[in-house]
Amino acid sequence: MKGYVFHGPGRSAWEDIPDPDLKEPTDAVVRVDAVTICGTDLH
Repeated sequence: MKGYVFHGPGRSAWEDIPDPDLKEPTDAVVRVDAVTICGTDLH
């Protein structure tokens, strides 16, 4: 699957990442609909 990976300020890209898998009965896969990054997160 594709995921947007943040490697540091000015370094992020869409990359192929492994599909999530469930290892424990209490694990869950969650779909994220939206996220934001604050400017202070980039320091």
